[in-house]
Amino acid sequence: MLSFCIFAEEAAINPRLRALCTRLAEQGMDGALLIHPRDILYYAGTVRPAVLLISCPYHTAEEPQVVLFVRRGLEYARKEATVPRVEPMSGFSSVAKVAMELELLEGVIGTEMDLLPARLYLRLDKVFPGWSLADVSPLILAQRMVKDEEEIAVSRQAGVVADAGQEAARRAIAAGISELELAAEVEAAIRRAGHEGFQPLRDPGARGGGVLLMSGEHLTVRGGHGLVVTGAGLSPAMPYGPSQRLLSPGDLVVVDIGSTWQGYTADESRTFVVGQASAEQRALFAVAYAVEEAVCQTLRPGLPVAEVYRVAEAVVAQGAPPFFAPGSLILPGFVGHGVGLEVDEPPVLWTRDETVLAEGMVLAVEVEVSAPERGMMVKLEDTVVVHSEGCEWLTHAPRELVEC
Repeated sequence: MLSFCIFAEEAAINPRLRALCTRLAEQGMDGALLIHPRDILYYAGTVRPAVLLISCPYHTAEEPQVVLFVRRGLEYARKEATVPRVEPMSGFSSVAKVAMELELLEGVIGTEMDLLPARLYLRLDKVFPGWSLADVSPLILAQRMVKDEEEIAVSRQAGVVADAGQEAARRAIAAGISELELAAEVEAAIRRAGHEGFQPLRDPGARGGGVLLMSGEHLTVRGGHGLVVTGAGLSPAMPYGPSQRLLSPGDLVVVDIGSTWQGYTADESRTFVVGQASAEQRALFAVAYAVEEAVCQTLRPGLPVAEVYRVAEAVVAQGAPPFFAPGSLILPGFVGHGVGLEVDEPPVLWTRDETVLAEGMVLAVEVEVSAPERGMMVKLEDTVVVHSEGCEWLTHAPRELVEC
């Protein structure tokens, strides 16, 4: 099982928290109050309902102080936590009392502004009038972009879980089965393999159960929070993912799996055909395959992610004559993203991101190639680790266009 940090008895403050305190000091922050479960898991080893108070005044030489406040499941949190001090929480008055003890009653305090509800912001402003709140999320996400060996090992197992789902899809696809029935087969397979039951997404409005699935005319539907094709879904209340549509001979089917194992995510997509693939379908898929190959051969520490996207775009621009003329095929605007404790982590592999690749980044190379005039789309996606000698593949389902 993954040990998120070294145990509390080994050090007063674990290495991840110490690194965060260094980043806080560089930004002139006196501490942080973390509320997001995935961030608390990263720094304190648990996702019990809690907040994490970190006091590390940048203008003094004092040792950082860390307290985990737990609303429910205190006895379990104390067993799981990788910080030495775990306290019960009965509202933010509990936090204020300890903040007074730590002399953290004023100063610049970082919190996750990308996730903080307005009501909670107003509450913090009232309880801690001496605090000036700053956004700590960019610092946290930058730190989380690079994974250590334990995180990579767990991500490998998440890849095994995703592979099990793709194999289940290959066995189950047939004319007459509905998208929903097919998704149920895939979801059952990844659950049996250890999937934790949901896709952790940082976007507050996003929802994910682990499987996006689409076929036929639904390959052009973009209904989710991201840029990718997401399928039609079951209703206006869930307008993306599998629908009740029945698969027909000749249909293209895309299965996009986000699996989790001990908190970490792998992302894997494959494209199938119900029956025998046409020459046109094979030609379109060959472009997606060529893009993924080109991208993965390019991934090296020190390369700007914008250059990765330009490599992909150059391949797609060539089209696939005689079926698809040059310039007739499109990407959704990116060819991948970071994955880890959430499936939508930075960096995004597009031209708007100034991030430079680093050793230990875990990326989902997500290649979606569409032919809008033909109403066609194919997808190929794998989770990889960036190494100096090249990328390591964490997902291993067959990468060809699969005929079922």
